[in-house]
Amino acid sequence: MKAPFLYRGLSAAALLLACVPALATRPMVVDDASIESPGNCHFESWTQRTAAQVEYWAVPACNFGGALQSWELSAGLGRIGPDGVDGAYRSGVLQAKTVFRPLQTNDWGIGLTVANQFRQGAGVAGDLSVLVPASLSRLEDRLLIHANLGWLRAHADHRSDLFWAGGAEWAAQPRLTLTLEAYGTARGRALAQAGVRATLVPDRLAIDAGIGRRLGGGERERYATVGLTFAGPVLR
Repeated sequence: MKAPFLYRGLSAAALLLACVPALATRPMVVDDASIESPGNCHFESWTQRTAAQVEYWAVPACNFGGALQSWELSAGLGRIGPDGVDGAYRSGVLQAKTVFRPLQTNDWGIGLTVANQFRQGAGVAGDLSVLVPASLSRLEDRLLIHANLGWLRAHADHRSDLFWAGGAEWAAQPRLTLTLEAYGTARGRALAQAGVRATLVPDRLAIDAGIGRRLGGGERERYATVGLTFAGPVLR
């Protein structure tokens, strides 16, 4: 159940991280084929830092049930730019996600995510993404493998590109999960990321951290993330 995204957009790496629903939970960029149950919500907040800038994001997502019970809807805000006030700007993201075949234990699932990330003050016409996430469960959910294929269109230069991502989650301990993934676009170099997620309260509260870099890139193309996720039956 990832949090949405099409954010960043300042560089190829930024666009990549921005346009994918980030979740199982953070710190993963690759999306999974699952959504919240009707009446359930999750709230993700995280910060990401590179040599050039820092980002802060807060993204709630809910399944409102009823006629919308097959959809998970998200809306979030972020602050992107250098530390301090000067040069930073705010961004928003809207996302809708559904699953055609829900992921179940020792089985597979597939879904669809549509997202729009926009810069505040510039209207809601922003960067668009359409993503197909597929997931495979093995070893009683201790191993989850995810693959994504999608399409991106940047509003600023009206250019389109294909996006791909693949990754895995390994439950090393009941409350400790390790993640590894790679992702990129058809026209750019791939990025890789490793992360860890610690569950503080089962099905309610988790903290995560990750580090990543563009393959073959320099120091300025590395980044680190730290995040917190709350979840529960908010609407029941």
